Amino acid sequence: MMTDLKPKIFIGSSTIGYDIAEKVKMHLSVIGDCSTFDNLLRMASYFDFGIFVATADDLTSSGDKLVVEPRDNVILEMALFLGAMGRDKSFLLVEEGIKLPSDFNGIFMPRFNKNNVNSIENSCKEYITKIAEHYRLGHLSLYPTTALAIGYYKNFVADLVESIQHAMPVELGETVYNDFKLKVVMPADLKGVIRQKADLFYKRHGFAENALKTQYRKHPAWFQLDPLSAPLALMYDMPSTLTGIDDAIEMILQKGFQGQTKLQEIIEQRELNNFKRVLQILIDKSPYAQATVEIIDEF
Repeated sequence: MMTDLKPKIFIGSSTIGYDIAEKVKMHLSVIGDCSTFDNLLRMASYFDFGIFVATADDLTSSGDKLVVEPRDNVILEMALFLGAMGRDKSFLLVEEGIKLPSDFNGIFMPRFNKNNVNSIENSCKEYITKIAEHYRLGHLSLYPTTALAIGYYKNFVADLVESIQHAMPVELGETVYNDFKLKVVMPADLKGVIRQKADLFYKRHGFAENALKTQYRKHPAWFQLDPLSAPLALMYDMPSTLTGIDDAIEMILQKGFQGQTKLQEIIEQRELNNFKRVLQILIDKSPYAQATVEIIDEF
């Protein structure tokens, strides 16, 4: 059974707002893995959501008035996230009484009173609702694996499950198999060439290379054919389309050394999780696929 990783949530603040950011982190830990990093430009691709705490840090003049504004770095970080993630995944938590640029009109930004802990907790509950809704409605993210999962489903899974409905039986000796199911195997990691990893997986478990035949074409596949389970025939496929994601992540992180960092491992797991999530969304839209396909982890 596939297990979703928690979304990664960046919480940004000024030094003055750090205590508030820690409270936000505590409340949101029930739904996501919350972190703060100094190098946001390098880390933007790591996170799924961003929440920025705008506190009363600076007193500035605007025209003939004095106004209280948040620190410039908080506004800059929020603008970076808006550009990279969009309005649905970037939120502001704003202290009462401060002035924000008009560019942020339309952003979800509840106000809080730093002397009222309930106002902070209530705002975090609203964030939790929005983040949970994001997943419930199946909103997709612009990760590389989103496009890969869609392509894998359309070019392989959808065609195969359609063919299964009209497939000819597979005969092995006197045993006949005509109940076909597909197991999509998610690799444990993205290191190396997935096609080679898949080949070792199939052979390790003693699967047999065969073909699903219909009146018009054949679908090569790896089968688990157990006479005790007949007429059930299990087909296995590890998506080779995932090859290269690890190289893409290294380029994004601009690594100048060999070996895999902990951050890289986490991003790879996020990409695998996103691939599974998108693929499951597509499977759930097709009655044929729902009845035939299951996503499993490498074993």
